[in-house]
Amino acid sequence: MATNRVQNLKGKVALVTGSSRGIGAAAVIRLAEHGADVVITYLSSTKLAEEVAEKCRALGVRTLVIQGDLTKQEDVVRLFNEVLEKFGRLDIVFSNAGIEHWGKPNEVDEAQIDKVFDINVKSQFFVAQQAYKYMNDNGRLILMSSLAAHRGIPGHSIYAASKAAVQGMVRCLAYDFGPRNITVNCVAPGGIKTDMYAESAPNYIPGADKMTEAELDRAVGKWSPLGRPGITDDTSGIIALLASPDSQWITGQTLQVSGGAQMT
Repeated sequence: MATNRVQNLKGKVALVTGSSRGIGAAAVIRLAEHGADVVITYLSSTKLAEEVAEKCRALGVRTLVIQGDLTKQEDVVRLFNEVLEKFGRLDIVFSNAGIEHWGKPNEVDEAQIDKVFDINVKSQFFVAQQAYKYMNDNGRLILMSSLAAHRGIPGHSIYAASKAAVQGMVRCLAYDFGPRNITVNCVAPGGIKTDMYAESAPNYIPGADKMTEAELDRAVGKWSPLGRPGITDDTSGIIALLASPDSQWITGQTLQVSGGAQMT
């Protein structure tokens, strides 16, 4: 873990939802490396959330861990109240929590659609809603989209629709938050090596379940002009940029964090 990053977020408080693992965990640790006090949220992975918190505390920042179901508005309200009670301010919000979904059109039922949109869209709006009420002026709101919103992938229609909805929401929220000089953006990762990487790959790479890790990396890498899959540090660096003072003139945007895979 790097320890020599520029401390350009000292005095700031950053909330990252779904930060017990994967992209969220990498992002909250990166923000702590930049000096921000951090809030880690999770749904069920208590042990993982505490492990991430320990890594952040080791960097010398204040840390808060909160459990909650972000599809429930009352849980989101409680989450923000706890942050304000602990820190008295909130400057950066990365709404990362989400769920992936695969299924051919004839396999998708109403309950699946509701679940995907509840987690990927409704919960992100609830987070933005509370951020609008409580975030300090000159803050940073970052939402989570996906490469799937830009690239057709068989069996990914419901997931892609939910992630495309987030991008539309961001463009509108940028105007809502703009008068307070709060920027609103989203990231659209693709091909990132998280704990779900090998599990998801067979849905879009035939025979992936029979590949070694090196073979899978080469197969996923073919989607990118850079010839490799992404790692969580590739996304956390972009989150740190969007959270920093250097991003003050970027708002209403979707940043592709997919090694160019949206072009191929």
